[in-house]
Amino acid sequence: MITLIQKSGWLRGGLIFFMPILLIFFLAAQMAHGQVRGRFAAYHEIPEVTELAQLQSIEPGTVIMLRGHIAGGSPSFAGHESGLLVYQERPAENREARYQEEFPLIFPELILQVPDGSVAIIPSPTEAQVIQGELHEAVTGDRRYTGFQASDLVTVQGQWQPQPSGSAALTEVTGITSATKAELMAEWQDSFQYVGWARDGLGLLTLGGLLLLVIEWRRARRQSKEENEAWPTPETNPTATTT
Repeated sequence: MITLIQKSGWLRGGLIFFMPILLIFFLAAQMAHGQVRGRFAAYHEIPEVTELAQLQSIEPGTVIMLRGHIAGGSPSFAGHESGLLVYQERPAENREARYQEEFPLIFPELILQVPDGSVAIIPSPTEAQVIQGELHEAVTGDRRYTGFQASDLVTVQGQWQPQPSGSAALTEVTGITSATKAELMAEWQDSFQYVGWARDGLGLLTLGGLLLLVIEWRRARRQSKEENEAWPTPETNPTATTT
């Protein structure tokens, strides 16, 4: 293997040498591509709801994306002094995070207003929350806060559950964004393409390295055979026999 690499030149030899590493990265990219494709397909099936009337045809417990205006937060939660109800805390611009410094994501219970009613938004107590596409930003001291205020138009994802009182609620909510489902799908489609391009590129490099390895191996065998054939065979003198 080392001899083949040395005889192949630095470019071919380098590709052959790194082929096993490229193969590992290719397999990892293939797995990531499958995961992204599966996640993309799953999100594509999630219904987007903008009115309470649409919930009548959806089975309770189904994961949905609900789009509406934030009507208010839990009475026990005052929110940030800037008016933010859902927000992510971060270090202020040009400031590095300190050792073991934490920046929590605040996501309390909310009320989402849709044209024909309102829906209680109950975040998941166990799953990690996701916030993206924040519409507002505030800076207090050395910390920056980005998030959403009352009346903002947002999309949340959770499980649709009718309540005993007859009201509607979204439980196990795990995310909130200002984007629509179509916009989210477009972003995920771009990510899907990037992963696909990375997989294809690594696959081509791995295949190229394998082909070069086979070519150089066959060339080495042919040269070895030619050298053996060209090497003169010493003549043997017949031994005289007497009778």
